[in-house]
Amino acid sequence: MSKHPYLIDLNDPENWINPQVLGSPERKGEDQRTINIGEGVHRLFCVTDSVMYPGDPDKVHFHEHHAGYEYFFVDSGGMDIYSDGKKAYVAPGNIIFFQPYQAHGMTFREPTKYRGFFHDMKNSDTAMERAILRKNRPDVVKLPDYMARFVASQHDTTNREPFVCVEAQAEEVRAVRNIARPLDQFKLDGVVMKMITARWENGGVNEMWAAEMEPGFRAEWVEYPTENEMYYVTAGEIKFKVYDEEFTAYPECVVKIPIFASHSIEAVKSSVMYDIGGLTRWHALLQDRSAIINDPARAKDGELMKKLKAKYGCQIESYGMK
Repeated sequence: MSKHPYLIDLNDPENWINPQVLGSPERKGEDQRTINIGEGVHRLFCVTDSVMYPGDPDKVHFHEHHAGYEYFFVDSGGMDIYSDGKKAYVAPGNIIFFQPYQAHGMTFREPTKYRGFFHDMKNSDTAMERAILRKNRPDVVKLPDYMARFVASQHDTTNREPFVCVEAQAEEVRAVRNIARPLDQFKLDGVVMKMITARWENGGVNEMWAAEMEPGFRAEWVEYPTENEMYYVTAGEIKFKVYDEEFTAYPECVVKIPIFASHSIEAVKSSVMYDIGGLTRWHALLQDRSAIINDPARAKDGELMKKLKAKYGCQIESYGMK
């Protein structure tokens, strides 16, 4: 199967860049593959796909990043997170969100699918170079300092001394996010928009939202949108049309839509889709929209919403139930 130009099935090896096994000769730690290398000044749309394996729970790799923002979707298995002085079990369905200088560590109780989305990080900058290195010097991975050299190449990670963590529930840990506990939410025609992280938590670059769509919900973008887009589907089925190509996205699929590409979506079933790019200022837009629709006089002015969309970078032309 060849790579699809827009649809990326994370379970399809054809979509893996630089697949590698990390760990030691005694214990495999991770099956890691790059899916998309970060783009632009903020390295947006950087995606990795990993299966993490259980290790020694007494040897937690505590570290912090001096730059960059990490999202990890825990899609199967289970893990413990150590952050902000707390230790909590994180079950599938949760999202882990780390910010710069937020010290953390993780251990895995069983093989765990661990889907990473990043911005402002260098974690995939040398993906192709490492692949070339291993092709020409396959024994390099056996060197005891191979991982140390890899970490050093990122220039923004510092190991930390282990810190004392008290047992807690996942919802008590700031880094653990869940669609059932959004920071804010808005009900629209056929869709509930839920804020997972805010723009002020992402250095002003973006914000992450989940769209819970009813069957028959549709959205159509402007003819020549001026931003790249990326979405992650975690539930249901969503029919996409990009240019003249139609395809269906399903759980564990990423959809990457290039700039200027006309496109639309339709939820075939009850579906959940995350806006990975998060460039639209959704929170400001939906707050201002609420103010307008609750004011009968302003609600009649059809130009107001067009102005709001332009102001906050929303390039959806129309939406609603089919």
